[in-house]
Amino acid sequence: MIIKRKYDPEFDKYVPLEEWLRFPRGEIKETPEFFGDYRDNLVRCADERLKLARWLTWNVQTPKIENESATGLRYASKMYASFLKLAQYPEQEQTFRIYDLPEVKWNGKGMLEAGRAAPSKWIEAYFLAVITRDTESMDSLANFPVETMKKSATQAGPVSYKLVEVFQAYHHSKADYPKLLDECMGMAVKQNDDWAIYIAFGYLETLAALSPATFDVGCDFNEALAKNVQAQERYHINEAGPDHAPVDSFLPLQLLGMACMWHDMGNEVTVECDSLPRFLIEGTYFK
Repeated sequence: MIIKRKYDPEFDKYVPLEEWLRFPRGEIKETPEFFGDYRDNLVRCADERLKLARWLTWNVQTPKIENESATGLRYASKMYASFLKLAQYPEQEQTFRIYDLPEVKWNGKGMLEAGRAAPSKWIEAYFLAVITRDTESMDSLANFPVETMKKSATQAGPVSYKLVEVFQAYHHSKADYPKLLDECMGMAVKQNDDWAIYIAFGYLETLAALSPATFDVGCDFNEALAKNVQAQERYHINEAGPDHAPVDSFLPLQLLGMACMWHDMGNEVTVECDSLPRFLIEGTYFK
């Protein structure tokens, strides 16, 4: 099942691909020198690596490019998880060592007051951990209290918090997972805006298809994945508007993460799309 992306960056006509890659590569190169001062910018630092991986999906997927993308995502996963761990225990000084970056000691004071624990960031963090097979970060995030998240100065709608509850319930194989998923689907339908229908409901439908014996969505996993990759690209194209690139659609973390889950269960991912790189689905650089 081959899916072609609708968006065309037109690199020859507008900004060359190398220009899009240049800034995040420069930021990544400088990280070790300034990492001790990165506490408040840890998510931005992770986002640069994620942005790089997204633009790299438009490059020829040589082993060198694949490794660059995978390496960036590995670091981003740890950065995201570390940031949210700081927000979970704001008064506690914690030591972090992210691969070969300098060891740092930080606390999370002021993070909730600054609105740094939004559910959207948790969801990105969790699925980055899924993609990179970072079980330590997955477990840490799966135990992040939603009530703590609700204390963040940056607030979100009820569907966003319920999504976190659903993903955490799935992670822990909780008995109430189907009930929570059904409730969240109903909430998304009731909210009835583009984000709720094309993004939130798309996550839930694809997640439900991972365990058809538990929840029947009327299609198999690959059909749900293909449908929602296309629906979410359309959403991001519309959201970005004609003057901006729909960068989030280049690597849809949540759907890609579920494709990784499906693969790791021993199933075949038959959907072929440049936004779902095969080396990430197969975990080639994370073994």
